[in-house]
Amino acid sequence: MKKEYQLPTLKKVNSISFSVRVFFLLLVVSLFLTLGLGKYFTDTAENRLMANIRSLAMNQAKLIASMDGVIESVKKRDILQLKIIADKLNQDSDYDYVVIGDENSMRLYHPNSSKVGYKMQWNKPGALENGESYFIGGEGSIGNAMRAKTPIYDENEKVIGVVSIGYLTNKIDTSRSELFVQTVATFFGVLVILLFLSWAFTRLIQRQMLGMEPDQIAQLVLVQKGIFEAVFEGIIAVNYDGKIININHNARKMLSLSEPVGQLIGKSISEHISPAEFFTKDISTTKHDILCEFNGLNVIANRIAIRDGDQLIGAVISFRSQNDIESLNSQLTQVRQYVENLRTLRHEHLNWMSTLSGLLQMKEYDQALALIKGESESQQQLIDSLREQFSDKQVAGLLFGKYHRAKELGLQLIFTPGSQLRSLPDSLNSTEFCAILGNLLDNAFEASLKINSGNKQVELYLSDEGPNIVIEVADQGCGFPQEIQSKWFERGITTKSESEDGHGIGLYLVSSYVNRCNGEVIIEENQPHGTVFSIFIPKVKIQND
Repeated sequence: MKKEYQLPTLKKVNSISFSVRVFFLLLVVSLFLTLGLGKYFTDTAENRLMANIRSLAMNQAKLIASMDGVIESVKKRDILQLKIIADKLNQDSDYDYVVIGDENSMRLYHPNSSKVGYKMQWNKPGALENGESYFIGGEGSIGNAMRAKTPIYDENEKVIGVVSIGYLTNKIDTSRSELFVQTVATFFGVLVILLFLSWAFTRLIQRQMLGMEPDQIAQLVLVQKGIFEAVFEGIIAVNYDGKIININHNARKMLSLSEPVGQLIGKSISEHISPAEFFTKDISTTKHDILCEFNGLNVIANRIAIRDGDQLIGAVISFRSQNDIESLNSQLTQVRQYVENLRTLRHEHLNWMSTLSGLLQMKEYDQALALIKGESESQQQLIDSLREQFSDKQVAGLLFGKYHRAKELGLQLIFTPGSQLRSLPDSLNSTEFCAILGNLLDNAFEASLKINSGNKQVELYLSDEGPNIVIEVADQGCGFPQEIQSKWFERGITTKSESEDGHGIGLYLVSSYVNRCNGEVIIEENQPHGTVFSIFIPKVKIQND
């Protein structure tokens, strides 16, 4: 089952969430932006509308003033002909009305025939005499209108009349209202789109902030920073590209990294730690208690992947110096070995004391003395033999305890002739060597007890003759099941009962130590049944290229 990294829930201190505040801020900004742009475009459209009306009215006025029929009719003051021409123009044009006058601005044509003969209104003084075209607005004979006026010239370029094209203000207001409605509708649609985008943006921010508020994130960062620096282990976080996300003080201290955190963050892990495969290779998998080497320091490391849903973000690697753990392990091993030896010896001595007590009560004093002498000589002989064969006291003590443990279990631990150990290999200390030896013997005892047949003997051959230290443990036990033979050295693989806690790491540790020494493990079937474990460890440490 995959482990999930979940952020803790912190109490919200603001009644209005950050995402809601951002949404309303974007709403206000969008509203003012829309109103400002609406006002600008409305004014621009208004100016453009009036400019178009002015241009169109003036062009139409000049076009009519340049028509030959109009010029001749004005020269002859032919009111009837002007009416015919003007009525025809009214059908084909979009202006509201046209008025034609003479050089004194007296009307020669007007949509209302009763106005003919009267002086035209809203004239610019001196403009007609000077041949000036102009645009003017105001209340006239037909109504409030905007007018374009231009002079009529004869063939001698003399001003003989005037043409006035009018657009009623109420129709201009209608066009202006239609334009305003279109503009408002357009910007209302823009406002709705902006509101939707604002809502989507705030939701995106909320998801990226994992549903937390800024003050919660700040508090969480401070808490995590404190935890990061408080733990005894070295901790390094990397992204999926192998770039350092964060590193605590203990990690920099253990790995002899003098650079401050700020200079390390964002740098490739391979630039500062070697080898860096544990930080970069297959970081999506979680690993526990892996023996590694970082910058020449032997460590026991753990790695947990960081995910955002199904997306891999990076990994967090924690590690402790193997020397620190081995120091504690050495002390625990010695204490456990001492307790085990005492428990075994107590059990044997209880039986021995019961026998001695019976002999004394039966007044068999000679046999009692012989029993005492024989037991003392047997124990001393075993101790002297172990001391002579195995110079390392911790190894000798381990074998002494395992000998009595086998005896207590109804087994016999036999030290093959020629066994000796004058010195440990360069790559292992006493605790690590005892861990290899002890796990092999424990597995042999366990396998021997699982079957009723066999001679119940476990043979140990331990020798430092030659370039390698050879450890060979043979039993007449149940052997290894076929289905797990390919996984002997994987963590968690065991032949013991699932109810037994702590199993599944023995052969894994054996393999880890042997591989670190560039040694070799060979597992064979014993005859007629059982297993033979053979381990070869170089005496001299081999340097990898």
